[in-house]
Amino acid sequence: MNIENAKGFSLVELMISLVLGTVVMAGVAQLFVANSEAYNLLEGQSRMQESGRISLDFIGRNVRLAGYRGCFSRNDELRSTVEANNIPYEFDLRFAVAGYDAQGPGMWAPGLATVLPSTNSSGVDTNVFTTVGGDGAGAGIDLSQIVSGTDVITFRNLSQVEARLAAELLLETSNPSVSIGVGWNEFDKDHLVMIHDCEKAAIFRVTELLPNLAGAPSTSNQDLVIGHDMDDADATRNLTLQLSGSSNSFNTDAAVSAIESHTYFVAPGSGLNNAGSTPRSLWRKSGLQPPVELVEGVEDLQILYGVDTDNDQAPNQYLPANLVIDWRQLTTLIVTVVVNSIDDTGGTTMSSAGCPVPAGCAVDGLQRRTFTQTFQLRNHG
Repeated sequence: MNIENAKGFSLVELMISLVLGTVVMAGVAQLFVANSEAYNLLEGQSRMQESGRISLDFIGRNVRLAGYRGCFSRNDELRSTVEANNIPYEFDLRFAVAGYDAQGPGMWAPGLATVLPSTNSSGVDTNVFTTVGGDGAGAGIDLSQIVSGTDVITFRNLSQVEARLAAELLLETSNPSVSIGVGWNEFDKDHLVMIHDCEKAAIFRVTELLPNLAGAPSTSNQDLVIGHDMDDADATRNLTLQLSGSSNSFNTDAAVSAIESHTYFVAPGSGLNNAGSTPRSLWRKSGLQPPVELVEGVEDLQILYGVDTDNDQAPNQYLPANLVIDWRQLTTLIVTVVVNSIDDTGGTTMSSAGCPVPAGCAVDGLQRRTFTQTFQLRNHG
């Protein structure tokens, strides 16, 4: 081997190699970043699609159930053993839908503070129905957390689970007892429920849940003691069960069912996104339970109410909640939700409900999409 002829890279060759290598690595890095951004973009779009679909699905289920009262359909014939102005918000089945239109920063019409079951930042309950056993306590909605500019809506309906009467119940019986099925857990003592058949119905408070027979095991039928008309100091205490109708009693074809209510609103969620911010979410309060976060990434909820003014089962106009005069004229609802990608994906759209970030109206990098659906109320009137 001729050692004198052995040569390495010259300085120029080495510099050219480094430049070419740098260009190749830069191209690979750029390709990786582009793929990563494309993945984040597609992930955000998938999240928005899922959030919009699930949100409307949740709300749609309650729209379709709103006003359901079994086979009893004449709402104007619905009676109550509780004074009308004392029926708790969570159980007021006289009204299938209650809506609240956003009017400005911290303002809704009708006003939320006077009616909505709420709990302030100090944990003090307002308009919350609480049983003697403590159900409902501390389970209100923190009104300060509801996002300004977003609507609020409540749906009420009778549970589809029914407990048939085991014996006849005379309508004008004071403090009567109702015997219902085994293993009943749809409601508890002090809850308001409804007894109904196809001709008549009444809301009453369950004042006791007792074994059907003295010393009987807990798996036996339960007695619902409806009465207690001697204590006027208790606003939810029951009066004598007296109803109008073609029959003077509830027979064994009548049933007792729980009253359900579901309130939807938008508030900050419990998680953080990749930018360290708290995404907004769709929340729901059901009955006497505390609010539950349903869908992350929902930042706005807007509702228009289709009102049937000539009783032809079709809406004559769509109005915001503050302009609805008779809630029993509703036939349809137009529900709009605005959802976002939750994480910063480089989006340039602005929030639909105020500035997207506390510091101002700078772009927050979130993608946004609007979903709208029209729902028909099956239980009109």
